[in-house]
Amino acid sequence: MGVYDMGVVEEAREAMANREFVPYFQPQYDALTGKAWSAEILARWIDSSGKLILPGYFIPELELTDDILELDWYMVREACEFLNRLDEENVPKLPISINFSGKHIHEGDTCNRLREIVDSYNIPHKLIIIEVAESSLMESPEEIRYMLEDIRKDDFRVALDDVGQGFTTLGFLSDMKIDVIKIDRSLFDKEHDNEVDRMVLESIFNIANRMKLNTVAEGIETEEQLNFLRTSGCKVVQGYLYDKPMPEDEFVARYREKQTEVEPEDILVTQAPTAAAALLVDAFFVKYPTVTYMNLSRNSYYVTRHDDLESNSFPVTSSLEERITNSITAIHPEDREKYVATLSVKNQIEAYKAGKKSVDVLVRQLGEDGLYRRVNITNIFVKSPFVDDVLAISLCDVLDVCE
Repeated sequence: MGVYDMGVVEEAREAMANREFVPYFQPQYDALTGKAWSAEILARWIDSSGKLILPGYFIPELELTDDILELDWYMVREACEFLNRLDEENVPKLPISINFSGKHIHEGDTCNRLREIVDSYNIPHKLIIIEVAESSLMESPEEIRYMLEDIRKDDFRVALDDVGQGFTTLGFLSDMKIDVIKIDRSLFDKEHDNEVDRMVLESIFNIANRMKLNTVAEGIETEEQLNFLRTSGCKVVQGYLYDKPMPEDEFVARYREKQTEVEPEDILVTQAPTAAAALLVDAFFVKYPTVTYMNLSRNSYYVTRHDDLESNSFPVTSSLEERITNSITAIHPEDREKYVATLSVKNQIEAYKAGKKSVDVLVRQLGEDGLYRRVNITNIFVKSPFVDDVLAISLCDVLDVCE
């Protein structure tokens, strides 16, 4: 434990006893619609003379002692009381994020205490988001992970704050089973004409979205930052561009305003390229429920469905040639010759070498109901920058039942 200013600590203890710490709120907004998504509750100290004392004065000192834990619990109660006041004022409740020190791992009963406090106010657990800073993982990563897992088991949500300062990997995030990652402003607080920077952020947001994590970017101060984050795939933003931390009455007024007056922007204009690609994939799989990826050079293939894009593809044990041979029995006898002539591995490779971009064949195929249907099979040749193999993607369009 480092050297701390005992005078500041004693002052803070007395301030907590006298309830001089008051909650301020900084809203978090959906990056595309501008609707309030959540709010972070922050401790502000207003002394007996009415002077506002900012966290930089007392938080670093409390972090060097166990008094930071008492401040955290103090703010949990403030958050619960605030949510109950929203109910009394007929204002829709929204999730509240509460900062937690990594020192909570030494308490032993953090999850039980959290549950008891929140339940005493009859607050749904999902409205409470516990934030732990990325830096706290450096000292006790396993202990932090276990604590957060226990908290999540009680249906509280968990956020990892200041992600991007150099410690956390996305693999570690997956192991932690968290709900929200808050991106440190250092990742985007600079000029954004650098394509490498954009690719890094887009990769983070894309992977986080596929892991079903909400992403929050902190410290947004300019329209340029907002536009950059929107087009990088960020879901939620927080910062002075929208609002500074504010007292409860100001926040409630602002929250009401954003709930009733917000006019969503055109999602097709503001959404990220990755989100646009996701829309394209959704539309694509409406027409083609399954897609076959083929490596003609290696006589291999695999099949995938829409749901498998976030999991595994169907495992296969046969070769591509074997698949074609085995499927012939389902093809109408009169169509088998052109089916094989078009889709054999050898003939597809020859078509590719001849400069064709695709091959297609219209055949009648027998379904499980015993009826033949006209099926158009199109194999499109594609190129990977990593190998020289001849690759193709096969799409099958079922047209109609034959007489």
